[in-house]
Amino acid sequence: MATEVQDYYHRILPFYEAELRDRGDEAFWVRMAGEPPGCRVLELGAGTGRATRHLAQKAGRVVASELSPELIAQARRKLRGLPHVHLLAADMRELHLQEKFDLIAAVDDPFVHLIEDEDRDRAFAVVAEHLAPGGRFVLDAAWFPPEDRESLIKERTAGDGRLRVREVWRCDPESRLCTARFEYRQEGRLAAEASFPGRLWSVEELRERAGAAGLRLSRLWGDYDFRAWDRGSSPRLIAEMKP
Repeated sequence: MATEVQDYYHRILPFYEAELRDRGDEAFWVRMAGEPPGCRVLELGAGTGRATRHLAQKAGRVVASELSPELIAQARRKLRGLPHVHLLAADMRELHLQEKFDLIAAVDDPFVHLIEDEDRDRAFAVVAEHLAPGGRFVLDAAWFPPEDRESLIKERTAGDGRLRVREVWRCDPESRLCTARFEYRQEGRLAAEASFPGRLWSVEELRERAGAAGLRLSRLWGDYDFRAWDRGSSPRLIAEMKP
C-alpha cells in the first residue's frame, strides 16, 4: 500500500499545490488549532505543508507526519523558519511518539488510502494513543452524498486558471471501495494522470471505529463553515472525535 500511495503522489506532485489552493478550508483549520491556547497539534498526512501552515498560525506546537519523502521535502522548504513546527517522514499507522496532543488533524482525508479494516484500525489506535485527555481528533472524511456514491465526475480549473483537473470516482455503494482517477491538463494538453484505490466513509463506520479505539463521535460538520452535517444535503463530512 505504501509504495502505491507514494507513486501516486510522485505522479501528481507538480500539480498538487495548485489543485488544493482553492480548497477553502484555511479558516477552519486555523480555528481548530486555536483551542486550547498553546494547542499541541499532530497532523496526519501533511502533504507539502499547505494546511500545516494554517494550523501553525494558532498552535503552540505542530508535529506533522507524511508518508511520502518527496512531499515532506517540499514541506520542509516551505515551513523553514517556523521553530514550533516539526516534520516527520513516517507512516501514520506506525507512529509512536512520546507525547500527547490536544488536536490530531487529518486534512483532506489521508485515511482514504487505507482500504483494509486492519489498516484503519491501526491508524485509529495511533490516534487514541496520542490524544491528550480532552483532546480532539478531526477527520475531513472522504465521503460523497448519496446520489454520487456509484459514480462521480468533477472538472474544475485550479491554481492560476491554466490547470484543468478532471476527477473521476467509481465506487461500490455497499463496500464504499473506489477507484479514483485524476487527469491534469495544461493549455488543453494532458500533462499527467494517476489513480489510486480508495475507501469512502460512512457515519456508521466512523462511529464503530471510534468506539473500538476508545473514542466517541462528538460532532459532525457538513462543510468548512461549521454548518451541521446533513446526510442528504451536505457537500462534506467532517468528524470530530474525543476520548
